[in-house]
Amino acid sequence: MTARASTLEAGVVAEAAAGAVWMLNHLTLAAPSEGTPGWEDVGDLYRVLGEVGLLIDRLPQVLRQVAENLERSAGSYEADTAAPATAAEMVAGAVLALADAREHLRRAGGSIGAAHSATAHLYMPVPMRVGASAPTAGG
Repeated sequence: MTARASTLEAGVVAEAAAGAVWMLNHLTLAAPSEGTPGWEDVGDLYRVLGEVGLLIDRLPQVLRQVAENLERSAGSYEADTAAPATAAEMVAGAVLALADAREHLRRAGGSIGAAHSATAHLYMPVPMRVGASAPTAGG
């Protein structure tokens, strides 16, 4: 990923990643169709699944690091008056929730990997022209 120095802030990069996923949601609303650059056939589905798989595989590291940073600085936090627990309890709850999220992502990554592998075997057959001979086995 290439970014200008002013965008190399964790929050800005996370916001850009969220925006990219939002855009991907919109780009994949309709089925792939001829003439749609980057979204024409099952090969594009395969590519998108591969990239989404990489995204899912990389997210647990971010969540682990955030959890470690929360724990490392736990003693310096205070909870506001609306908090249902102490700051230490809130940190502990956040760390547990992030561990749970990492496990969900691990399972999601496996499922996306299985879908990615399955699409590797798919293709769009070339339509037969009227009067053309049918392909024979082996070629």
